[in-house]
Amino acid sequence: MTGAKPNLPYVGISLHLDASILTRVMLDIPKREDRWTCAVAAGGLEGPVGDAFARLVGLLKAPDDIGALAPHYEFELYYRLLQSSMGDTLRQVNQRNDRFRQLKAAADWLASHHSEPVNIPELAAFSHMSVTSFHRHFKEVTGFSPLAFQRHIRLLEARKLLAGGSTNVSRVAYEVGYKSSSQFSREYKSMFGSAPVADLQR
Repeated sequence: MTGAKPNLPYVGISLHLDASILTRVMLDIPKREDRWTCAVAAGGLEGPVGDAFARLVGLLKAPDDIGALAPHYEFELYYRLLQSSMGDTLRQVNQRNDRFRQLKAAADWLASHHSEPVNIPELAAFSHMSVTSFHRHFKEVTGFSPLAFQRHIRLLEARKLLAGGSTNVSRVAYEVGYKSSSQFSREYKSMFGSAPVADLQR
């Protein structure tokens, strides 16, 4: 910061970027080759980016025009940012957010349908990924493969049922999605350090 004076103070303006608008603009412009870059970027406001930003901020002096013009000026600013030196960073961050939302939706589905058989190719397609990519990114986000995540949820739910007064281990195994009581007991002990019957008796 240089040149600030009491009668000419330094003024800063921040603009929160809306991920949904950014995604919409990205879909409306030609796709560029993905290039990984830093998570933080800095650039000047000169040129097209500065002009677009000035038009948007200038609407503060014309409040009657905001409703009609702000969406167009905002779209232009996002477009200019994506075309600027900061564009690759914005694409990377937005795609990562998109991917996180997709993976969270898949994890939520697995949690709420933990007792049901899971079709990984269908779940990957639901998340708009190949099976290989889905496996890799799901584990990055959750720390588990999709099937291991479902198994983890099943066993947590089983322990809750046992602690809540269930009186039959085989029935609990079936309720959380297991077809084999012996497999359930084995995996339960591996996760919690004790057999399910031990928790049943507490």
